[in-house]
Amino acid sequence: MAGVAPPEEPVITAAPRSGPVSPVGMSADVPRLAALTAYWLGLSVLWGALTTVVLPRLVELVVPGAVKTSALALVTVFQALVSILVQPAAGAASDRLATRWGRRRPLMVVGVLAQLVFLALLARVGAFWALLGVMALVEFASNTAQGPYQGLLPDTVPPARRGLASGMIGAAQLAGQVTGVAVAGILVAAGDTDDAILFAGAAVAIGMATTVLAIHEEATAVSATRPTTWLRYVAHPRSWRRAARTMLVDVWGPDVLEQRDYLWLLASRLAILMATGTLQPFIYFYLEDSLRLGDAAAPAVAPLAALVAVVALVAAIPGGALTARWGRVRTVAASAMLGAVGALAFVVAPSYWMLFPIAVPFGIAVGVFLSADWALLVDLVPADEAGRYLGLSNVATAGAGLLAVAIGGPIADLVNGALPGAGYRVVFLLAGLEFLVGAWGIRHVREPDLDRATP
Repeated sequence: MAGVAPPEEPVITAAPRSGPVSPVGMSADVPRLAALTAYWLGLSVLWGALTTVVLPRLVELVVPGAVKTSALALVTVFQALVSILVQPAAGAASDRLATRWGRRRPLMVVGVLAQLVFLALLARVGAFWALLGVMALVEFASNTAQGPYQGLLPDTVPPARRGLASGMIGAAQLAGQVTGVAVAGILVAAGDTDDAILFAGAAVAIGMATTVLAIHEEATAVSATRPTTWLRYVAHPRSWRRAARTMLVDVWGPDVLEQRDYLWLLASRLAILMATGTLQPFIYFYLEDSLRLGDAAAPAVAPLAALVAVVALVAAIPGGALTARWGRVRTVAASAMLGAVGALAFVVAPSYWMLFPIAVPFGIAVGVFLSADWALLVDLVPADEAGRYLGLSNVATAGAGLLAVAIGGPIADLVNGALPGAGYRVVFLLAGLEFLVGAWGIRHVREPDLDRATP
């Protein structure tokens, strides 16, 4: 093939770029929006099960106990890098895809089907490097579906309904995580790790099928290119290199820097997610060392985490709906301020039982933020490149968790070396400051002037 030019690239007529593809009308009911969130619910079940329960167990089986934490951290970092690279590329690809089934759903189906294959492989891994490779493939397939899916909301939901839709997505995320952790935890505790993986795969498959079948996309014009032309194009190595270069320029192009409000929102999102990501990994050690619960810390985490999750779940839908009346920016800022109050209260809490009243406002802050922030993000992204820009937002989402642990861990260890147990209170102080930085950053976002009349 050396010296032979690649075949002519098949021509694709891009999807319409003038606005939503098939808007859900103002009279749309909650069941229709629930169908839109079904995939997100299934995806949250899957990652709640894998990240919290299944993956730590699999790592434990393939590496010595002395290095299991470092091994798990390596897998997590690698997954985050794959997510950062793949999700915006898949979203951008869906912006330009033209098929008789629409531009988002085909990639969702392909991504989830590939994910199911890789999950089947996950149940058979017997070495660490195999586990790392399979989890990278699972992440790749997951983001191939997730990037396009995120474009469905701006494509099919008008601005007046986005607050409610975002609230339902936030609630689905929380409910899915709780369900995934609970069911997978029971199965793994009973020695049924394979069944836990099967459960996770079934959840995302059912969720995808529900969304794909219930949410309609208009057919977009496709070229009359013969299948043989496509096969010749795909099989040629230069075609892949050319497509990779084009996608890299398209996805990470400098035009993003011109979107001032979008960048401020990402900065605010990064700070607030760093705050929640700073609190979550260290709560166990905080109970164990700062509040001196010792061995009782393990059973003490569950009811506290459950309270935060339930409150956040209850707050998510009304929080999203509130943005239609109060405004997205004000709602995100208020949630960040409330989160700061909760984080700072953790710093000075004198006992375990005092954490429960503190957990209520903190849970409200998390639930409202998940809804309002997503609704604002959907409003800000360019309508013709929603998949790309929503995918790029994952840089803040994935990066926040990594930065939170990378910064908070050393600070906690340093302070604990001088004042045992005090390091986690200092880390929670840092989380409170991160919430405040997020509240400050979001005030620099100019909210789009969209019609948010109550349906």
